[in-house]
Amino acid sequence: MNRPQLAVLNHLLAQQEGVRQRLAEHAGRRFRVELPPLGVSAVVLADGFAGQTDGEPEARVRLSSSLLVKRLTGGEPGAGDVQLDGDAELGLALARILADLRWDAVEDLSRVVGDVAAYRAERWLRGALGVKGEVAWRLASAYAEHLKEETPLLCKRTQVDAWHGQVDALRDDVARADKRLARLEALLAARLPAPTAE
Repeated sequence: MNRPQLAVLNHLLAQQEGVRQRLAEHAGRRFRVELPPLGVSAVVLADGFAGQTDGEPEARVRLSSSLLVKRLTGGEPGAGDVQLDGDAELGLALARILADLRWDAVEDLSRVVGDVAAYRAERWLRGALGVKGEVAWRLASAYAEHLKEETPLLCKRTQVDAWHGQVDALRDDVARADKRLARLEALLAARLPAPTAE
């Protein structure tokens, strides 16, 4: 069911007290985090850990698989990598908390093989995966550039930012026009004689 994912989440929370304290501020709230094909539904306990729940989640945070790749290769997550449903305030707080959640693999490995061996294993793995991660990041960047330039399926960040600016300006213009219309209606209502009942 949900128990293995819940155990992993609580293990990560146990490694980071600061993150757990921030999560504890939402005690009693129900949430669901999905990273396909995995998902975990939980309720925030008073101590900041996640507990089993059968209730409907108040907020749902969906993480894209590309987010995991970006985190592993040192890339920056994009707006499309996280989708929030339900209570927006809770979802946003959970997304920020999850962004700060890290696995301390060296600590876990040191319990099995000792501190020195765990540190050496980490250095070796970082060195081995560092090259692969760099290659994967460069390939992904080149492919993304191809999608932006050669086959315009993706927008450049400057285009998206410009579009957001235009949407914001349009929203503000509509709000100003709505206020002007309301003032004109009030002015007209004050000048027109009241209808007489016959």
